[in-house]
Amino acid sequence: MTDEGPQSGSQMSAAEHWRAWLERYGDDYATEEERRAAYRDFQANLAEIRAVFSQSDDMHAAGYLDAQQRVANGDADSPADAELWAPVDLTGPARADWLEGFRSHFGSRPRRA
Repeated sequence: MTDEGPQSGSQMSAAEHWRAWLERYGDDYATEEERRAAYRDFQANLAEIRAVFSQSDDMHAAGYLDAQQRVANGDADSPADAELWAPVDLTGPARADWLEGFRSHFGSRPRRA
């Protein structure tokens, strides 16, 4: 802990992170061996978990930056141009997040929380 409140996982040392994990999840496991195995699994999957949960932000940013480039090149001048420039390989939520990001460059739609 700092004076500003609890640290996030990326701000902790490995030992601090292990202690915080033990406090939160340690009682879920009967033995020290099980705890260590579960923590190793957690660490192994952490990068993938972060990637999945940051996809929305990444796609939104990509759409916004693409709009910025298209406007600078004179290829887009309104949020309506988003459909024209949306990457064809994006589908579902990733496409929706990209479109929202593109349109947000023009200030027409608020970013969802």
